[in-house]
Amino acid sequence: MKENINYFAEGRSLKDGPVICQSEDFLLEDNREKKDLTLAELNHVFKMYLQKRGIRKKDISIVGQFSLLFNDPKFSDWHNLSKPEQSDSLSDQVIFPQVYDELIMPLGETAGDAETIKGVVKDAVQNAIDSFSHAAFIQKKFISRFPGVKIILFMDQANKRMILAVVDNGFGAKITKPKKSHLGEEYGDDIASRLVDWVIRRFIEKEEGEIRHDIAYTGGQGMAFKKLKLELRLDVDIHFLASGAVFELRLNTYF
Repeated sequence: MKENINYFAEGRSLKDGPVICQSEDFLLEDNREKKDLTLAELNHVFKMYLQKRGIRKKDISIVGQFSLLFNDPKFSDWHNLSKPEQSDSLSDQVIFPQVYDELIMPLGETAGDAETIKGVVKDAVQNAIDSFSHAAFIQKKFISRFPGVKIILFMDQANKRMILAVVDNGFGAKITKPKKSHLGEEYGDDIASRLVDWVIRRFIEKEEGEIRHDIAYTGGQGMAFKKLKLELRLDVDIHFLASGAVFELRLNTYF
């Protein structure tokens, strides 16, 4: 067992790991700086998460990691797009490159359950896409960098746990999104729709916060903590930080 601990202690640098994107012209020269800024920001968000959790960087060992950048140029002009235009673009964002599956499955196998990990990470990434839409519209955040997520499987050697982290550089706060009907349609601004939405939030989910009806969200398959915690009995949490967020899945002890 000590041999395994020594192996994991070597770990990997945060700068390692493949970077994938959604369009072929990603490596055009004028996008290289945006790529570098995005990766640096994702690493910074992860370090802030470690600090918040009281985990020392020297006590972790990165088992595997990769980054996914959403380099659709529309994100830099999101604040000028109509909601239907945003929605059309988001439909494209949720279709991940084929190489994504080729990278996430080995991480899931290492974590102990490839299919469960794949499904949980998909929910986390889709929730991040909603955060990107919000940040792009409100903050105009992605003019100088890309939206991105970084998936990191690491050992917390001090607490003897394996942890999966999905880091994103989105809004960095909980977003109150419009509710959707069973048909997948957003409740509108008419009196009946607003009443239904109010009842759901007041007596069922009890969510608070301003709802922006001029921003598009993927909805539906957003991160469902109730499902993950109660149905799947997973040890999950989400940490909102100054310039992004980290979804955390705490796995079983490894020794």
